[in-house]
Amino acid sequence: MRIELIMLCTGLLSLSSSLFASPINRDLVTDPNGKNQLLVVGVPGGLPGIDKDLKMVEEMGTNQAYNFSPTKLWSSQGTVQNVSTQLTTLATNALDTGTLFFYYSGHGSRGSISLKDRSMKVSEIREAVEKGREGLGPVSRLVMIFDSCYSGSLVDPLRKIFSPLFEQSDASEFSNNLIEEFSGKTRDSSYWNSLFVFASSRSNETSSAGSSGSEFTVALKKAFAETLSANGTMAEWVSKTKTYTSGHHPVERFSPLDIGNEKLVP
Repeated sequence: MRIELIMLCTGLLSLSSSLFASPINRDLVTDPNGKNQLLVVGVPGGLPGIDKDLKMVEEMGTNQAYNFSPTKLWSSQGTVQNVSTQLTTLATNALDTGTLFFYYSGHGSRGSISLKDRSMKVSEIREAVEKGREGLGPVSRLVMIFDSCYSGSLVDPLRKIFSPLFEQSDASEFSNNLIEEFSGKTRDSSYWNSLFVFASSRSNETSSAGSSGSEFTVALKKAFAETLSANGTMAEWVSKTKTYTSGHHPVERFSPLDIGNEKLVP
């Protein structure tokens, strides 16, 4: 009887520990051993330092904790067709537990990124990812980082999903469409299970580019190194990036919100 009681108490203690221990043990990817996919796209269009941007993001993405498989589309390779094809392929390659990370640096306009042949809307990005997930279900995590002018117009309308206290986006003509594109019609039919979006500027701001790299991406890399060294969280990485970005104001969205509490690298 005493042995059984000891075993029961041990089991209860173990269960209690698992219930009250912090569940936050993930990072930029949901599974470091997953088939994590990184697509970096740079279309300079006369802007300086875009090649430096891609190099910095590739360096972050190839951290051994993430195990990203990188793909790069540079300049003339950055057509709508090529970006769509790669997003579809990499979304498929992510399988069940992989993270899909899409980074873009170049010109932008309200609600779109400017590729080599024409602008690419968020709806086209969504369609490419959804096509890759047909028959597979949602991708485990979708990460999208945009370094372009007015890139906040890709993100700001999501405020209406996460908090009614945020002000309305000034990109009103795009807001209703974007909510549907990023969030999916319902949670079950969404093409992602978790989402992190980070944009270099608000929807009414331009972004700064320089020979050493764009203001936002340089800040992103510096903040990454500091947060990594301090064993900090995703939210701390975002906060530091905002602090180091001058001349415009990065905006981010986490869904679910507790992604921000996850360690940048566990």
